[in-house]
Amino acid sequence: MFKYNLIYYPLTIGKNKYYGFVDTGGGTTFLFRNKKLLKNIKETNKYSENKELDKFPNNIVLFIGQDFFIDKIIQFNYKNKIMNELKNSPSKNKKYKKYNMIKSKKNNFIHIDIIFENKKERFLFDTGATLDRNKKQYAISFLDGKIFDKMQKKYKIIEKYDMDGSPIMIIPEITIFGKKIKNVKFLKRPNNAFFSWMSGITKIKHIGAIGGNVLKHFNIICDYKNKIYYVE
Repeated sequence: MFKYNLIYYPLTIGKNKYYGFVDTGGGTTFLFRNKKLLKNIKETNKYSENKELDKFPNNIVLFIGQDFFIDKIIQFNYKNKIMNELKNSPSKNKKYKKYNMIKSKKNNFIHIDIIFENKKERFLFDTGATLDRNKKQYAISFLDGKIFDKMQKKYKIIEKYDMDGSPIMIIPEITIFGKKIKNVKFLKRPNNAFFSWMSGITKIKHIGAIGGNVLKHFNIICDYKNKIYYVE
């Protein structure tokens, strides 16, 4: 299920249907909200209480992080609102263009290089980048606060755009997977959230995260094992 360009993965636990929140930029996969479900779920053996996830509807009980995708081939088809695990990559399908996946050697986080302010910059590939606004959750892209502050005199800023009071910046154009995307919203995150902290976790320097507000333009197959993006 896709909603506001965030992805919710359908689950059947026992006889009931639930969903998992899909976050390629998140850490460990874990069950939350209902510990009794742990004995019947195959996707994880971990449980954690997390108040930040209470904002989601009650039928969302699984947080799906980067470790869920190890060595898998996953299709994030935003165009048709489909997420699938594939058995084979579309290496011979000419409708897809191939791009190198920048994958952490320490864990399973993936990154992408884009043209940002007319130069190449590296970002986290983050299906779970979320904006909380008007008691709803929307896909967004993130920019490290340190970078945001240096740029804010150049571009349009909308203050208090997120429920936590954070502003967004609207970048007139970026290029990703060879496609120009206009008027992209980036939510300010704390200083060094990506530039230092997240880069320290992935061991790959990056300045923010590209989320579903940009990825919505594509059908993307992530071949984690072979480190390739196939993009339509």
